Amino acid sequence: MHGFRREGKLSEACEVVTEMIRKGFYPSPVEINLLIQSLCQVGRTGQAKRLMEECLRKGCAVNVDDLDAALSVLDDMYLNNKHPDEVTYTTVIDALGRKGRLNEATEMTKKMLHSGLLPTPVTYRSLIHHFCQQCRVDDLLKLMEKMLPKKNCKTAYNQVIEKLCCFGHIDEAYKLLGKVLRTASRVDANTCHVLMRSYLKHGNPLGSYRVACRMFNRNVVPDLKLCEEVSKKLIVQQKLDEADRLMLRFVERGYVPSKDKQAAFG
Repeated sequence: MHGFRREGKLSEACEVVTEMIRKGFYPSPVEINLLIQSLCQVGRTGQAKRLMEECLRKGCAVNVDDLDAALSVLDDMYLNNKHPDEVTYTTVIDALGRKGRLNEATEMTKKMLHSGLLPTPVTYRSLIHHFCQQCRVDDLLKLMEKMLPKKNCKTAYNQVIEKLCCFGHIDEAYKLLGKVLRTASRVDANTCHVLMRSYLKHGNPLGSYRVACRMFNRNVVPDLKLCEEVSKKLIVQQKLDEADRLMLRFVERGYVPSKDKQAAFG
């Protein structure tokens, strides 16, 4: 297939793809997309669309460029009780998300679940990224409630919190903290640290302090150096009681603050 495409023998390359799919051997989305792009570059857009439709009908994933054409094919398949694989669904869901068409991405995810297919880690990452980018947290959580019973993703809420922090939606991330403080795992601690650093970055050490306190209350010990930084910022903002209480939580557990911090206590 690669040889035919490089030599410009695109019809022959398409025949190879069709034969591969017929025998159950699926080319990768990258390979198919390169062939579709090559067809478009030489003006054979009709053939490119037919190839994409054939791949989708057979459950072979493609990288979606003509999104509306792909949706049309998927709708026809769904009405005829035929479904592509989860990779193709995820590819289309991600394409919808990149276009900001989150309502359609939601419906496509529901169709995937209804067809009996399980969301992949990539499905979760894609939806979390696009919904958090637009701060549509409630809609995302409702969708995840439908997804998690089908295919559990232990780090789903961790990903949501960290992605919200990435996009600057820190207070929304804080509201979900209880979702990840049910265990004392290192993964959950790292998510809390991401939230603490985000509060610091935005000049709100009191927010970081609240996160650290909730960690201690769940017997999760936060990073000492990070908390020392939080304490220093609290002092700058005249939050002296909070700064002292934060460091005392470590002393009570046998942790020794740095010399600078000990001097501050002295």
